[in-house]
Amino acid sequence: MVSEISKAVLKLRRAFADVVPPNVITQDPYDTTTKRLRRLVQLHPGDQANAGLLREYAEAVLYGREIQSPLLVFVLPFCLEAWREDLRGTNADYGGFVENFYPMLANKNIFAQHLNSTQTAAVSHFMRESIIEEIDDQRGLYYRGTSSRPYHWVRALTTYGVLLPDIEQLWNTWWSIDTIGKAVAVVQYVSCLMYAVYENPVFAPWTPDTGGGPPGLWEFEGHLYTHRWLENNVAFLREFLGPESVKKVLMRSVEKLAYEPEHEMARAVQEDWPLCEETVASRCEGLPGILATLSEPGKLFEWSI
Repeated sequence: MVSEISKAVLKLRRAFADVVPPNVITQDPYDTTTKRLRRLVQLHPGDQANAGLLREYAEAVLYGREIQSPLLVFVLPFCLEAWREDLRGTNADYGGFVENFYPMLANKNIFAQHLNSTQTAAVSHFMRESIIEEIDDQRGLYYRGTSSRPYHWVRALTTYGVLLPDIEQLWNTWWSIDTIGKAVAVVQYVSCLMYAVYENPVFAPWTPDTGGGPPGLWEFEGHLYTHRWLENNVAFLREFLGPESVKKVLMRSVEKLAYEPEHEMARAVQEDWPLCEETVASRCEGLPGILATLSEPGKLFEWSI
């Protein structure tokens, strides 16, 4: 029996199965060499691409004069599988690559100019499924330090809104609350809408040694410094995110966790709702506006209350 994770990977590979690597590399190598980039076309499905080579390729796409489409379409599935391994915590070597991979997807009209509709749909599906897989694996409702697991899925979710215009599908799957992990993730996320930075019972306060504190719900992953959410995604969040919808999903999550170790903390968060409802309303109204605002290097957002 093929696992759900394997199905996602296999579906991605099938969507790119007819892609043939180019015979000649014309991609501007930027800060590497054409010889190094040529190693990419020697990859076969299932191969684990070298982290340093993928980082160099992402930088070449980001900063080169033009993108060689056949090379991009051939290499992209390997990039996505490496991105997934970083998100899922199965390979820590890909962090430097992922920092450049996100802006590579965001800055060069990858989907509009270099991929066909089937390939774009496959990329979108794969990224959504990978984020949901990480959400489904969430357990525990107390975290200390920014290396804790929730920061990864929260930032992946937020960054997805910059790249592809269908975050509604991702969000609705998450808020279906059909797994324990989805319920835990809801409590993690809703706690960031409810509490002041140093009062959040789920995320221990920031310290100079370990970082921490609640994740910023507008923080993008990777080197995304002058970006914003796509209009479709902002419009969805404005319509969907409100105190009533948050209250209902929190209630359903607490019910889902009734016989789980996380229930006591989830119940405590729910009991705080009357004290935090005004804060939630303000933050639900403000978050889409923050995500719609072009970020700038050194510019820090914060909640109004």
